[in-house]
Amino acid sequence: MTNQELTLFTIAGKRCPIYTLPNREPFMLASDLANVYGTKTSALNQAVKRHPDRFPDRYMFSLSDAETRLLKSQSVTSNRANRANPVAFTHAGANMLSGVLTGKVAGELAVAINDAFTEMERRAFADVKFMLEKLRQDATCNKPIYMRVMRAAQEDWTFEQLFQSTNYTRKRLEAAVKELVGMGILSEPLAGMQRDLFAHV
Repeated sequence: MTNQELTLFTIAGKRCPIYTLPNREPFMLASDLANVYGTKTSALNQAVKRHPDRFPDRYMFSLSDAETRLLKSQSVTSNRANRANPVAFTHAGANMLSGVLTGKVAGELAVAINDAFTEMERRAFADVKFMLEKLRQDATCNKPIYMRVMRAAQEDWTFEQLFQSTNYTRKRLEAAVKELVGMGILSEPLAGMQRDLFAHV
């Protein structure tokens, strides 16, 4: 990821973005969370300062100058001069806010915020899963030897049966099986293979 990305969710009728930046967990800005909770950003930050033990660095952090410039370049934050770098809250930090903010709806809003983070994480996992599956398919399609090994595995052939049916050397076939096991395409080596070949896979 070379740029910032955001995913918009509607929480309590308000559009609330969750951002991602390189080397950062997904986060929400304090100003956006304050808007959702119906309070001022300064009041939210003061509530956090009264409970520093509940908000370690992995729960909240201030954006660096470079990160702030990146968000400003995308018109995400105010461009007003001399403005302090925004404070951000990760999934865990956003959840913790409900415990330090007053108001009878804080708990309900915390559930909605948690659901938004969870949905974003679910989408991200699905995207990664799709990309991995595509890479695996591309790998098998581009190497005929992989196709032969996978066909042998589907038919429950032993390694010896596979070797006798092809013109590949034992070494090349062993390497192909090892690569497929390493990629998770095959769950185990073919019957009859030396297990020590897979000790570090």
